[in-house]
Amino acid sequence: MSLPTIVLIPGAWHSPQHYTPLIDALRAQKYEVVSERLPSVDSAAPRDQSVAKDSAFIKDALLLPIINKEKDVLLLMHSYGGCPGADAAKGLSKAEREAVGKKGGIMGLVFMCAFVAAEGDSLKSKLPGQVYDPWVLQNNETGQLTVDNPKNVFYNDVSDAQAQWATSLLLPHAERALSTPSGPPAWPDAAFNGKRAYIQTELDNAIPFVGQDAMVTYSGVQWDVIKLQAGHSPFVSHTKEVADFVVAKAKAYG
Repeated sequence: MSLPTIVLIPGAWHSPQHYTPLIDALRAQKYEVVSERLPSVDSAAPRDQSVAKDSAFIKDALLLPIINKEKDVLLLMHSYGGCPGADAAKGLSKAEREAVGKKGGIMGLVFMCAFVAAEGDSLKSKLPGQVYDPWVLQNNETGQLTVDNPKNVFYNDVSDAQAQWATSLLLPHAERALSTPSGPPAWPDAAFNGKRAYIQTELDNAIPFVGQDAMVTYSGVQWDVIKLQAGHSPFVSHTKEVADFVVAKAKAYG
């Protein structure tokens, strides 16, 4: 039986290069990993971006090219990536496709300290008071968002050298991607019962643990949960634990 392809959706401001330690660890276990920078990151036209455009990109450029080859996918989403990623997965579960005689599909969903958004939610709408945290710097002229003190926000549990490396890769993010509404997500669907997981990060300064826990608790569905003593970038600080968990889910959800 062939292994599924792991499709990794980056978070806001992030690119696939940030996830190199995790990607390398997964590839070392013979998994193919696919990841691309989202259109809303470092966009030349940030005011034209939206969560819907990111979702369409994920579906058309990442998921369908694999699924149409009758291959299975494990969808791994970090942070903001949970919003467009879960939307893109709608209707593409392996179970739904098998029901209509098609092979290949998304076998499971793994949220890595990621937003669990319902239809109509934006990332911004999930924040306390529906306002950005003080560390989110908004440029109204360009329509872009940047991050103040990213070491504290994203990389509070990694070495200075690792934090410097990761910070150097951060790029502006289109504000509209974080404030426009999500479409219908796949995570509530019965097709993913017993096939959805969440990696919670207890030292997270970007999406505090209490917020992560609330999203899981009040989602109305069951999750396989692992709690890590990690900040918002466990793919750097806890690479082995994350890789082992993802591989375990790939095996369990197959």
